[in-house]
Formats: sequence, C-alpha cells, structure tokens
Amino acid sequence: MRFVLKAALRPVPRHAVVDEVAISGVEEQLGEEGEELQEMLDATYREMDRKQPALASWLGEQVSSRTDDLAQSLGYFLVVTVYMAFREAFPTRLTEVDETNLKLAIDTLAADEELRANDPAEVMESDDVVAMGQPVLLHFVQHHLEQALSQAGEDPDLEAFDHIYRAVLVEVIALSHAVKSPDGTAPQDEILA
Repeated sequence: MRFVLKAALRPVPRHAVVDEVAISGVEEQLGEEGEELQEMLDATYREMDRKQPALASWLGEQVSSRTDDLAQSLGYFLVVTVYMAFREAFPTRLTEVDETNLKLAIDTLAADEELRANDPAEVMESDDVVAMGQPVLLHFVQHHLEQALSQAGEDPDLEAFDHIYRAVLVEVIALSHAVKSPDGTAPQDEILA
C-alpha cells in the first residue's frame, strides 16, 4: 500500500538531510555557558551574515520584529543553531541561499499552509511535512521551542513564538535546498534536471 502525500513543499534531497552526528556536534559546541556561549553564538551569526546574507538579513528582521524577549532569544538561538547544524553536516557543500531561493522557500511554505488550511480532512500540518524531510533537525528545534514555552509561564505570547517557529521553518527549507550533492551538482541544477 502506498500513501500519496499532498504537499506544496519540495522533498528534501537525501544528500541534504541533517543527521544525529551533526546535531550532536552542535550540542557539543553549545556546552559552553554564559558569556562564552553568547560569544560563540554571536560569532556564528556574524559568519552566517557573511556567508548567507539574504537569509541572515530576512531572519534578523523576523526575529527582531517580535517584542517578546523570550521569543526573540529563542529565535536568535534557533536561527544560529540551525545554521550551525547545516554547517556541521555539510561543511563544503552548503551553498548560498540567494533572494530568489529565499522567496521560493517563503512562498512554498505559505502555499503548503494554505493547501492544508483549505482541506478540512487534512490532518498534517506544514511543519509535519518539513519534519518528514529533516526529522532530527526538526526534533531539535521543537525541543527548544517546547522548553522556551515552558519557561514563558502561564501566559506566553503564542503569536510571537509561532512567528519565530515559522521563520525557522523557512530557514530549514531554504538551507535544505542549498546543499550540493556529494558529486558536486548544484542544488539549482537538480531542480532543472
């Protein structure tokens, strides 16, 4: 029996899936505390700003647009650590996400969300589809989101947390399609092939 998944999101190529080893590497780097951890996150964000300028700029706008301090902190942390996970997993194969590919990631997530919202029989959310392509990475993201929500107390700003989560989903989608295959084929070449 075969299931057909209705989705507007492109499948993540197998060669672009972040694995447990990469997440363990990120978690090991996060073992620092206090100022050392903040310095490492800041340095990594500056690197991301240089290597992924369009993506870093858009994510920075998304995170800074929220007034909830905890949601902003979570957003900054997740934006940086998701980038770290891709850098750890694909140190020589991660290409730059340009404005066109960033817009494609934003638009396909929006189209997938609309597709699901308009189907009353649909039981999956768009983040479920993203998690099917990047299960270990999405588990990491959702774990930290749940931790932040538990720290937020009885009245968290759910809209702010949802906005941050959605921005991180766009980052995951965009970076998933920016990984060259091991044979050196550029991500755009694979789409056109």
